Amino acid sequence: MTHKLAQATGFSLQTMTMNKLLTITLLCIACTVQRITPVAAFSSISTTRSLHKAHSSGLMMSADVEETTIADIEEITTFASKNGVDLKFTTNPARGYRGVAVSMNDPENILGYIEGFIRPAGKVLHADKMEIFKSALNSARRENDSFSGGGTYLGPGLLIAFVCLLHGKENGCQTIEFLAIDDAEFQHKRLIRYYKTAGFEEVRYVGEELKDIPDRLVWGGCGTLMTNDIEKVLRKWTRIIRGANRRMEREE
Repeated sequence: MTHKLAQATGFSLQTMTMNKLLTITLLCIACTVQRITPVAAFSSISTTRSLHKAHSSGLMMSADVEETTIADIEEITTFASKNGVDLKFTTNPARGYRGVAVSMNDPENILGYIEGFIRPAGKVLHADKMEIFKSALNSARRENDSFSGGGTYLGPGLLIAFVCLLHGKENGCQTIEFLAIDDAEFQHKRLIRYYKTAGFEEVRYVGEELKDIPDRLVWGGCGTLMTNDIEKVLRKWTRIIRGANRRMEREE
């Protein structure tokens, strides 16, 4: 009897001790929770602060928004106009497209163009021809001392390509493909460096071997096949353009 009572008493004391520990633990957690600021509150504070900074500095968008949005056609054409470039874009019923950049001071002065088509099979934007005319850029500079060559280190080619990639994205394309033509070794290497800087990746070299015949039939020559995700490239270019725009606004 005594043994059973001792066991019962020991069990009761143990239970009371555990209950007290549990109560103390819950009280500690409750106090801690009261001191924690919700993550949503930090997000709201951060967003409000960045919007305030953007407003006070005259910027159109916060840094957070810039990281998550892609520039639209209006933003691109406005930026191009500020830098002396007028953009033109046309399509045809065969799913072809053509983007052209001309000097705002002389609409007859074509700075460069890109043309291609949306492939019938697959979600690929095919860029068939791309060319920037150095003599036209020099002429634009002679006519207008403030002509900046497109506003970024990638030149007017970036502006034309941006419009073309927007067209592809709006029509369901996910990737862009083009061939960096190999007409001369030195020039080919320069093209590859330029396109890599712009955000494209090498796929393979299309040469004169038998295995390259299908690719040569598609592209019409030898060179390096390049590609990338359209949305990824547009985000990179958006950051470049908005960064250049901020620098312009600070200099005004």
